[in-house]
Amino acid sequence: MTGDGLHVIAADSEGDHQLWFDTGAEPVQAAIVLPIDPHFWWRHRNAGRLMRRLEGKRAGRWPREQRLSPFQLHRAALMLRAWDGVQSGASRRIVAGVLLNRNVEALRAIDWKNAPERRQLARILKACRDMIEGGYLRWLTPRDTDR
Repeated sequence: MTGDGLHVIAADSEGDHQLWFDTGAEPVQAAIVLPIDPHFWWRHRNAGRLMRRLEGKRAGRWPREQRLSPFQLHRAALMLRAWDGVQSGASRRIVAGVLLNRNVEALRAIDWKNAPERRQLARILKACRDMIEGGYLRWLTPRDTDR
């Protein structure tokens, strides 16, 4: 429950469904609202998946165009782990040692300053900051909006 209503995730082995029930609204009066925008047909397809699930049928897999690629999944996991490490108080050198190359933890300070892992971690954290500030929407937006 949040201030704007009930947020629910209905787990599904083929792709979870995220539901929102406005404050005071009863589930029996639920509706699927589809904005008429460039992503209408994608929303329509996913609404169909939800209806099949509500009817007790298999929802079907997410459309291929809406699934994250293996690279995106790997990159997202790397960003999350790096961000969590830095936010929990670990030094960037330790985070780089855990995620990128264990040898950087033993480097002298001057060598760490020039290490490619240091710059790589900085890029990962910058990308993570961009995702936090709304960049994740690029991953969630279908690449082909003509369908």
